[in-house]
Amino acid sequence: MRWRPGTALLALVGLLLIAGCVGLPVAPGPGDATPAVDRDATPAVDREASVVEVVDGDTLEVRMPDGGVETVRLLGVDTPETYADNDPAEFEGVPDSRAGRACLRAAGENATGFVEETLAGGTVSVRTDPTADLRGSYGRLLVYVTVDGESLNRALLAHGHARLYDTAFQRRDEFATVEDRAQGQGRGLWACR
Repeated sequence: MRWRPGTALLALVGLLLIAGCVGLPVAPGPGDATPAVDRDATPAVDREASVVEVVDGDTLEVRMPDGGVETVRLLGVDTPETYADNDPAEFEGVPDSRAGRACLRAAGENATGFVEETLAGGTVSVRTDPTADLRGSYGRLLVYVTVDGESLNRALLAHGHARLYDTAFQRRDEFATVEDRAQGQGRGLWACR
């Protein structure tokens, strides 16, 4: 039998899942040679979590029900960077200029502030999407975050704090409509155009 790179890791993860030792499954990252985790075996479930830290507009650290801390990335949205340079080409219509980059940096700070203010209570509901990857390229759990019954992912798009992240997920069409509306109204980062 010929083992492909990562096969042993996938087998170990499978055994841990079967044994019930892991609360959330880990899917291979992009470029891994192993097949994706069977989505039917891991249905989306809402989990209550407490916010430990807002890293930036689309990334949080949360304490899961089992007490473990998980870094989560908001599924389907991308806010401008606050700790790295932004590429204006990722934000349709924003000029690749000093002014465009400065505007995106400020928009990233506004997105982070919006998330910090929205999550002031500290408790959220996180949900994976059975049609999307479970983890992103940096190992972060990809989730929808709901606070007080409202989708944080959707709110970021509606206020123009984020762009639609071009991946496959269940709510993609809904999120695209929300982003189009924010763009048309020049909200948030779309004022950088």
